[in-house]
Amino acid sequence: MRRPDEIALLLFFALPIIGFFGLLSGPIAEAGVKDQLAKYLSIAPTEEDFATRAIMAYHIAAAIVMAGTLYLALKYVEYDERLRGSVSGLATAGWIIAVVSGLAFAYFGRSPLAHGMWLVGLSLMFAAGVLFTYALSPLRISWREKTLERAAAFLTAVALLDGVVMGAIYAAHLGFAEDVKIYIIEEHSTREYRGLAPTSTPLQLLVSAHAHAAVALWAAAVMFIGLRWSRMWEWKPRLYRWALVFQSIGVVVTLFGTAVVPVWRPIAHQIIFGGIGPLHITLLFLWLRLGAMLKGGGWRDPVKLGLFLVPIWMVVFVTSTGPMLASQIKTLRAVWPLEDEITYNVAHWHMLAFVAASAMFLLYLTEFCNRAKYISGWLLAVGGTVALAGAFVYELSPMFVKGAVDLVAASGGLKKAVLPVLDVGLAMSFASFALFTLWLFYKHLTSGKRSQNP
Repeated sequence: MRRPDEIALLLFFALPIIGFFGLLSGPIAEAGVKDQLAKYLSIAPTEEDFATRAIMAYHIAAAIVMAGTLYLALKYVEYDERLRGSVSGLATAGWIIAVVSGLAFAYFGRSPLAHGMWLVGLSLMFAAGVLFTYALSPLRISWREKTLERAAAFLTAVALLDGVVMGAIYAAHLGFAEDVKIYIIEEHSTREYRGLAPTSTPLQLLVSAHAHAAVALWAAAVMFIGLRWSRMWEWKPRLYRWALVFQSIGVVVTLFGTAVVPVWRPIAHQIIFGGIGPLHITLLFLWLRLGAMLKGGGWRDPVKLGLFLVPIWMVVFVTSTGPMLASQIKTLRAVWPLEDEITYNVAHWHMLAFVAASAMFLLYLTEFCNRAKYISGWLLAVGGTVALAGAFVYELSPMFVKGAVDLVAASGGLKKAVLPVLDVGLAMSFASFALFTLWLFYKHLTSGKRSQNP
């Protein structure tokens, strides 16, 4: 068996982990599987225990996708390749240690050793990110040519690292500051805005800043990799330069907006919108390039079609809802049930993460040309659209039943009706990932036998 590349190894680990999380949520959990597993796992029926497990699950997923983002950057972004081995080695060791120890801590006993190893793994991953950023810097490669591109790559990497640091600062205060507690940020902030929870301290607001920065700037990093993959400079050089300008402005302003949440909370979101705007212009330019790649029969390639759909998914189903609800926030909080607003906040971030992760998987699929690629590509292109459309209706259910006499009942009824659509879309998307990963695993298992028996 030949040695799998970094991304293949990541996929082999990610598949059973996603399957494990799937047993603890959704229709499978409701069928009683979670209750049976709870007998053997460290699952306690308390709010703090749930928050601990949820936060660990989010960050285990984050370790996986951040490693994948770095591996894709090593393939498509220009940097000092003499540092490739060190960057890749640190990242691989980091995510393996973090994922294994994180799962052990969250679900198999609250061991201090497991938590210590979790921190070691995250530290190695952060070191890999810092080293890669150094490899992008003018200290390692010349910026005289392709200045805009290399500056955009460097600024995106720095901004993403800074977003990660925000979370680390908050976590470092656990056990040392009374206002630093374990809680689900979407639920806490929703209750706070309605006057149902104490006002957040600046340190607590750092969690909100971290959540906004890490997810938004991760998506921006994936978009930049997409710009490089699409070779936009060969299609419209001037448009590519403008895309790089807006990319740079967007990540800097977005980072600044998130960083000032603890001190300028009333206007921080407006500043963040000021950064998201330029990033959307870059996304528009990338979408035009992806559309051009569908000409001449390119639309028959489900992976290219899927990548073309990604910006549509992002704008129509995810980012459009922010301004839509912000424009009527007073009415929303006066009319919408509390649980529905929490549902929206949770769904919004999950949908954004789904879109960015799908884009990463599709970018990796472009390296292949076989039946597994085409089946997986079509499953994700169709399944992702179905899932996001269902989630869009689910998260905005009160808006779709506006005017109902009993808004709570009407909203709950619509959620129940659309949930099967959402589940079908997610099942197709998971099947896309699972089928391709299993095929890739089979290829690696049998590659050694073929070489021995030519």
